[in-house]
Amino acid sequence: MNLFVATAFVLLHITVTASQRYAERNPLPVDTLPFDDNYYDEDYTEGYDFYEDKDIYRWNVDDFPHPQDTFRFCNRMKPSYVCDPDQVLKKEDADKLDTFILQLYKDTPCICNDCRNETGGIIIGIALLKHMFQPYNQHPSKTIRSFAEKLRAKWNLGKCDNDILIVVATTDRLSFTDVGKETSFYLSLDEAHRIFLENKANFSAGHFYEGLRAMLADYHTKTRMMQKIKKEDDKLNLGLISGSIIGAIALLGIILFLIFLIYRRCRKVKDPEKSEDKTDSKTEGVSSSWTKQDIKVMFSSMKSHDKPSSSSKYQPCETEEKDLPVNGFKIDEEEVLDTTLAIRTASPTLDDTQMTAVTALDTSTTEMLDKELTAAVEGIAQTFQPKREFKRHETNL
Repeated sequence: MNLFVATAFVLLHITVTASQRYAERNPLPVDTLPFDDNYYDEDYTEGYDFYEDKDIYRWNVDDFPHPQDTFRFCNRMKPSYVCDPDQVLKKEDADKLDTFILQLYKDTPCICNDCRNETGGIIIGIALLKHMFQPYNQHPSKTIRSFAEKLRAKWNLGKCDNDILIVVATTDRLSFTDVGKETSFYLSLDEAHRIFLENKANFSAGHFYEGLRAMLADYHTKTRMMQKIKKEDDKLNLGLISGSIIGAIALLGIILFLIFLIYRRCRKVKDPEKSEDKTDSKTEGVSSSWTKQDIKVMFSSMKSHDKPSSSSKYQPCETEEKDLPVNGFKIDEEEVLDTTLAIRTASPTLDDTQMTAVTALDTSTTEMLDKELTAAVEGIAQTFQPKREFKRHETNL
């Protein structure tokens, strides 16, 4: 009987121990806890930790000191950006980290909207501790991230979220880097995590100063590269803006020119009769004036009362008019020439009676020629005078 009872107690002890270890490795989510909603919150605010060890102090965000306000609790002699209450680093190493942080702050430009009283840009804070308070039902990675975000908001090292906070829990082997909103434009959260992974070997080996120093150097290089890229982007943007303006002006000029051509074409298509009327009136006036003047000049030598000149074939004046109508009128030049010659062949030794008869003949002949020439001029003028009637789009001469 006693053996049976002892065996039962041993089995019970083994079952309880196994259940406890399983609970440690697989914490229950908050939604599945067999308590009301306030039970978990009360335990969290009271600082409840599943690993109850009275000899180990586990830090929470509310109790962690501020390196600028309560720097003595951070194991520092003056306001600093490194808080090491558990004395993980030597004081000399912490001083060196402060120097590197200030140098990076001076080398980076001000990234806030208001930079009147700012002489630097990105500021970095470092929080070192051995143990961190961990709720039993929360994953450690989520716990360290929440701790870093809340501690960065509490410290508020940057005036416009232009800061970075590195939290390292050495004994718990946890670390997280939180990046401010303005700083994320220069150094994103993913890039900060990548920098930590590149230097993770130093932290795993316990070389915390070397790991932090290497991370600060990488931050400095990254921010300086971002400055150069930003300057090149500014130049590129300036050239792009200038080119866009010039291209827009050229395109606007081409569009206006095309609109002008289309307007002229539409105007011609809309009023074809007016344009033809203007052209015909100009041509008509030129042709009729040419006809009257040239015909008068043509027969001016024949109408003279002085001694007529020797006969010659009449050569019409050249003209550039192409639309003159064909004239079938012909002048009987031989008759005119013969009459003139008859007048000119009179004997120079005639007496007074003969001279009077010749003069009368010359006068009558001249009057007859004047009438004939006048009639010829009027006939030619009427022939060369185009008469047009506009009917729709047809022109009848």
